[in-house]
Amino acid sequence: MITPTEGPYVRCTTKRVLRGAGVGVLVLSLALTGCQGKKNKKKSRGKSSTSRSRTIGGTSGGTSGGSSSKSVGSLSGARQAQSVLPPADSMPTALRTVISPLSSRAKAPTSCKDPSSKCKNAVAHGDVGYRGTDITSFEVIVYSNARAAKKAFTSWNSHIRNSASKYQVLDAATYDAASVTFQFKSASDANVRETVILQGKFIGTLDYRDDTDFVNGGASDTLAGLARMYAERLRQVAADETPTASAAGLKVS
Repeated sequence: MITPTEGPYVRCTTKRVLRGAGVGVLVLSLALTGCQGKKNKKKSRGKSSTSRSRTIGGTSGGTSGGSSSKSVGSLSGARQAQSVLPPADSMPTALRTVISPLSSRAKAPTSCKDPSSKCKNAVAHGDVGYRGTDITSFEVIVYSNARAAKKAFTSWNSHIRNSASKYQVLDAATYDAASVTFQFKSASDANVRETVILQGKFIGTLDYRDDTDFVNGGASDTLAGLARMYAERLRQVAADETPTASAAGLKVS
């Protein structure tokens, strides 16, 4: 006769009542230990599988530099960042030498200054840089949603307009949902102008360093042309369109 503690009749439960003693009790004890081990293994496997994630740039998230908030990286956001940045063939002929290869990462930028809140709720970013006689660089920050991007831009715009000792806001076209163009006042960056553009869940920045002195008051024709191209690429990606905007025919003045 097979007892309830032998063979296929052993079950993972603590509700069994043993009438015997000795070997029967020992067998049941071992059976219960084995069952508990299986549960622990299942639990462990579940934990390890949920902790894995795929990313561009080798990380799935990060702490926004200068901010205490943490952002979870977005692989799709990194792909969008990569597509919105202008490739070399969309740049004017005089500005096609790559000085910073086009790249994107599924995380917030590691350094977020002036203001630090511009990285809050950022999930991806990317950048690329070109030069000729002049130097230009593009960066895009992708946020978790359009509301987060708008809050970041509002903070950024306010910081620029309220820091007269650092920046001079310039006369320039308004691109997409909102934008601001300004010039740095520090001696080392006196010939650098920047345009910040809000579009959907994206904020794009364009830095342009001219080898000649700027005429105060407005954006140069080259900067304006590059900004129009970049604003259109941002709009296209925000609308789930393939970005095709180009400034290849722009004359660098």
